[in-house]
Amino acid sequence: MKFGLLPAFEIAVVRRHITYRKWRTFLSVGAVAIAVAISIVFISIQNGFSDFLFDIVFRFLPHITVIPEDGEDYLHLYRSIAGICWALPGVLGVSPTLSASATLSYKDKSENVALVGIDPVEAERITQITDNMKQGDINSIMGGRRLVMGEALAEKLKAKMGDTISARFPDRQPVNLVVSGIFSFGYKEVDEGVAYVSQDTARRFLNQGDVVTAIDIKLSDPFLAPAAAEELRMLGYNAKDWQELFPDIVRTLAFEKTQNAITMFLLMIIATFGIASIMNMLVVEKTREIGMLMALGANPFHIRLLFLMESGVLGLMGAAVGCILGLLACLQLQGIEIQDGMGQTMNLPMALNPLDFLLFTIISVLLSIAAGYYPARKASLLDPVIALKG
Repeated sequence: MKFGLLPAFEIAVVRRHITYRKWRTFLSVGAVAIAVAISIVFISIQNGFSDFLFDIVFRFLPHITVIPEDGEDYLHLYRSIAGICWALPGVLGVSPTLSASATLSYKDKSENVALVGIDPVEAERITQITDNMKQGDINSIMGGRRLVMGEALAEKLKAKMGDTISARFPDRQPVNLVVSGIFSFGYKEVDEGVAYVSQDTARRFLNQGDVVTAIDIKLSDPFLAPAAAEELRMLGYNAKDWQELFPDIVRTLAFEKTQNAITMFLLMIIATFGIASIMNMLVVEKTREIGMLMALGANPFHIRLLFLMESGVLGLMGAAVGCILGLLACLQLQGIEIQDGMGQTMNLPMALNPLDFLLFTIISVLLSIAAGYYPARKASLLDPVIALKG
């Protein structure tokens, strides 16, 4: 019998081994399939969650913010700074803001918020607030003592459109503001902690001249922010990119990726250990058959190849079944509604990536082959004479 690289005979032997004990094959394939399916679900949820957080960054958070130097409260001559910001590569919007901490009160309810004075046209380039208005119009703040607040903040204060809110600043007399709009970005820190007024209104409250507390910058690509912020720092401005401004987003993404990577790795290792155990059992059961193959001319390389092929095929079968199960599970989970941190209902974030299916298939096959190496080597080192005696 002539043995070559993957001839029909070797393939026939592998097929016979796989179908010899179907329950054992079922266990091996099932273990890998479950590991792959769970991994695909985990990575798809992680991708969806990452997309959700980055969507927040893309939609309404500034990518860079220029703030006063330490020891200073305001940016003076901010219009010239804004002009420099516009000259940065990939800038989509520049919005000076005048912010202060304030206590908003309505009837017996009070909440501490960031009261932000904006120009609605400039702020729109940063926050796209018009698309997120639930009631009213952001431009209404230009009509005097008007205020636009987050939906979560309005719920906390039990306030609605047209109600008069009392705003108190440290060392300032309370000022009444009429609620002229309600927005919802779906981001807790903004929806319950920010209210917008016009810059003129904010300056009157703070008794300040033509100054701002920050300049927000939006870029075409958020990942250009670190380099752009560094360029501004080299010019002497105190610029922070979004990763510095919102470290919670970065930490959350890093934690999720690390946690899921460890979980998926352990699942795959456990599954491939099952293949290793079954291959060891097969070597013991097929000792005489191995001896016969050696007597027919198979050398240790061919024997090792047979068992490695079998391990790889089991891994491939498990990966194929796991990909199908994972896809079906993801499609089913996409319709599940969950509550975010604000109690708002949203669909479970899910993002399917075909490359993930390919990646887990390759990993499954490679780990399965690695798991089958020791049994394959053990089989290839058998003495033909002793093996024939069983």
